[in-house]
Amino acid sequence: MQKIVAVLNDFDKIDPVLDRAVAMASEQKAVLEVLFVLEMPLFTVPDFFLPEENKKRDQIDKTKIHDTIREKVEALGYKDACAIFVFIDDTADRVAAYTEDRSGTLIISYYHEKISEEMLKKSHPSVLILKNDRLENRNISMPVELDKSAKACIGLTRTLFADSTIRVMYDNHYLTDREQTEEQKEAFERFKTEMGLEGDYIEEFAWNEADYGEDFEVMEEHLSALIEKNRSDLTVIYARSGDLIYGDAVSFALMRRCSTDFFFCKSLR
Repeated sequence: MQKIVAVLNDFDKIDPVLDRAVAMASEQKAVLEVLFVLEMPLFTVPDFFLPEENKKRDQIDKTKIHDTIREKVEALGYKDACAIFVFIDDTADRVAAYTEDRSGTLIISYYHEKISEEMLKKSHPSVLILKNDRLENRNISMPVELDKSAKACIGLTRTLFADSTIRVMYDNHYLTDREQTEEQKEAFERFKTEMGLEGDYIEEFAWNEADYGEDFEVMEEHLSALIEKNRSDLTVIYARSGDLIYGDAVSFALMRRCSTDFFFCKSLR
């Protein structure tokens, strides 16, 4: 990674995002940049960040916020130049515009259902969504298809989370006979051997008779149960041709349901 972009919204969650962003920027020898976007209807503003003459209005002292963030970054030992921007509202659009050149960029942000989902829909770079205040991830769960995108994402995940253990999960989402199921299992075993990973084959097919198709709610239940069983602290979801492998609906439902951090591996260029 060449650039780490810390996206801040909530004053109470500034520290865990900056802690992780500074650590990863140092590990990756990447440039650190910070976007603070206050979503006025969602988050309150401490009086310290309100100008005296405007404390009764919806205005903020951007200079105070900027200086406070810079002090925190410097206190964490980051000595290189760090661009800091302060805005009001429209997080997803601002992040999308700012990270339009997605090459080598990782966005780090704290989870907020509405903001996180909108940002993931509109932004192209990979995104690390924190749901905990931990400084590192050790146990990773990653649902996969047996394709090149999965292999590329595994490579990037190993780079970003070098001291972690990755466990892959392959969900049987085709209605097959026993012979075809065994072929799927064998293909998954070959994939695990090639990538040097352990993993789980989810054999129970998520079938919806009424719709004559996949039951995505059941698929979500299968994946979340396995993530919990594996005691994971990070779930990795990757994109193929720009789309998340299980689509936004299942991916976002999984993020709402699971307590792990989430790494959305979206751009591998």
